[in-house]
Amino acid sequence: MAVATTTPEIAPRGGLSLTKRQARLAMIMLAPTFFVLILVALYPLVRTFSASFTDEPFARPEVAVNNVGLANYQRLFGVQIAPFPEGARLRDVIVPGYQRVSTFELFGQRYLLAASDPMWLQAVVNTVLFTVISVSLELVIGLVVALVVNTRFRGRGVMRAVMLIPWAIPTAISTVLWRYMLNDNTSGALNALLNAFGIIEPADSIAWRSQYPLLSVIIVDVWKTVPFMALLLLAGLQIIPHDLYEAAAVDGANASQRFFRITLPLLLPTILIALVFRTLDALRAFDVFYILLPNTTRSMATHNYEVMVSSYQYGYASATGVLIFIIIFAFTILYMSLFRVEVD
Repeated sequence: MAVATTTPEIAPRGGLSLTKRQARLAMIMLAPTFFVLILVALYPLVRTFSASFTDEPFARPEVAVNNVGLANYQRLFGVQIAPFPEGARLRDVIVPGYQRVSTFELFGQRYLLAASDPMWLQAVVNTVLFTVISVSLELVIGLVVALVVNTRFRGRGVMRAVMLIPWAIPTAISTVLWRYMLNDNTSGALNALLNAFGIIEPADSIAWRSQYPLLSVIIVDVWKTVPFMALLLLAGLQIIPHDLYEAAAVDGANASQRFFRITLPLLLPTILIALVFRTLDALRAFDVFYILLPNTTRSMATHNYEVMVSSYQYGYASATGVLIFIIIFAFTILYMSLFRVEVD
């Protein structure tokens, strides 16, 4: 006759399961990091947010600070679009305190675009255009470079090391070099190269930084950041099993089919992460704008700097910084939700 026996369950030590004990240990070990983040990040954010509702000046502690409510944000969001027919006077159409930005036609009618801070509005447009164009080019070129260096050929290791040189050079130094390369006359390397190939005449040298300021910034940023994008994509290519390509080749798939059926779908998570990193970095671009185009074509970050340091408007600059933070945060949420980026 068989006797059934049961093994008594061992109660978890301290009444906690292994998973809960590991979670508690992780929280204890992360506590110093959270404390440092609170000191380094949270206090400046709170300080900036509170100053955005005041008229506090920069580096003038003797001046009294007054609470202005939402005046700084109203100035940032102050945009007017109104019909502006031919013959109408500007002062009869524009809101007092606003400045004319431009006029445009829509459905045969002429409109006026004005803003309470036109330089901030232009800075937002510049930053968005810079972000969309530069990140798109960096993704395409970086993907091509990653696919090339991922193949087997003689000197692949040397090429991988050489392609990282632009990324390894500090942004300030590379931007200064490009500023001289983009000189308006033939002393600029880019104009000299175009003259050597007969693309332009010496008398028709292109004034890159004055005629095409945003294009100049995009060229510098793409040259600088393509290696970083290629490095991230190369890491994603390395983890794709080679057996999948061999099986696809046996089934008769050509190179194009292997790329769109295997490489691109499996590389998509890496592409999305790379886009998040580069988009957030481009939205807060400062050094490349400030060095290449000093106080001529502004980004949101350089406009924030000029308002605070040159105009001594710390309260208004704080409101600008809060708005930049909100824009970057919104882009992050958009990427996470639109592309379903999962964080394990």
